[in-house]
Amino acid sequence: MPQRHSSTRKHSIAHKVYVPHGSRDNQYLLANIEVTDQLINSIDPEFDPSAAMPYKTLYKKLRNKLFSLCEEHELTHVHFIANDKSPLVRFNYEAQAIETKDKILFFYNPKFHQGQKYFYDFEKRVKRISILFLATGTEIRTGAALFHQKVSELLTQYSEQLQLEKSAIRLRDHQHLTYDLFTQEKEKQDTQAHKFRPITLRYQANDVELPANNTSLTYVIADVAISARIRKLANIDYDAPAPYNPLYTMITDSFIMAMQQHNLTNGAVIANGLTPLVRFSANEEMSVNKGCQMLGYDPAQNGCGIISKWNADEFVDTVRLVFMATDKDCTDRGYGKYVNQITKVLESFADKLQIDGHSEQLMVRFHQHIAYDL
Repeated sequence: MPQRHSSTRKHSIAHKVYVPHGSRDNQYLLANIEVTDQLINSIDPEFDPSAAMPYKTLYKKLRNKLFSLCEEHELTHVHFIANDKSPLVRFNYEAQAIETKDKILFFYNPKFHQGQKYFYDFEKRVKRISILFLATGTEIRTGAALFHQKVSELLTQYSEQLQLEKSAIRLRDHQHLTYDLFTQEKEKQDTQAHKFRPITLRYQANDVELPANNTSLTYVIADVAISARIRKLANIDYDAPAPYNPLYTMITDSFIMAMQQHNLTNGAVIANGLTPLVRFSANEEMSVNKGCQMLGYDPAQNGCGIISKWNADEFVDTVRLVFMATDKDCTDRGYGKYVNQITKVLESFADKLQIDGHSEQLMVRFHQHIAYDL
């Protein structure tokens, strides 16, 4: 197949990234509050652990206080979770909240959808209450600082009503930008420039100061659909003891070669059907939790190298490539140069696997997270 020459190649040295105008912005904030004896007794003085549904009053009062404040602060898409399930947020044209054994999947389109849902188990004392705030509207990225500020103000008031120290609330701000790497091959679209500055700097430009004691992460996940063409390249022998080993080996080798070619060293190939979740960790960690592949790293360190996880006996129709940025990947101008390097890696990877940009997608999601105690 011919080599690709996207608009981003022309700007590979620059610190701006040119992404399709139709790219999607998402932002959500997740607040966690530990459920302590003190919290239970202050909210429900008549709490009886031997009652039929002992936590009913607690969870309902917490929910009602929250939703009352949401109306006051004009936050229109908020969910209350008291069942120890992990929320995952995804874009979709239809609004849905789907519960599994260990997760709640929230699908929504920020342009159109609003709502309030609550999830709890009145018989169970959960470790923590989770509150999910979803950004709404059409200017997600430009309005991110204001949205964060509104949520922070609401939580400050909420903590006062609950007689909690503000530090008892852990707040996480998640933002991502999603686009198809092959958009320009399918249809010519206008592009928009992004510098991908760190969240703290973007918020400072909008007069919103975040606490200095925070942890931040930046990473990119690319979804590679395993087509019939890719399977054919791997010469899979379905009668072999580990039939998909050649497929995942080919994908991993192609990824490593592309990374080396474009001078990137930190990444992962997740081909086990699990959803990769990247979290801050002073020690490099990998674990499986609630149907997710947890990847821990510290951006202040040089990184973990390249990790690959797969099961040679099982076929997955989507392989996820993960790129984890370190502090060295961010200049005073932002992560633009780093994202352009990733684009080159993915273009080289796509060429090696003969992915057809006119008929196939390679979805890229740029993540920025920041977390701190309120």
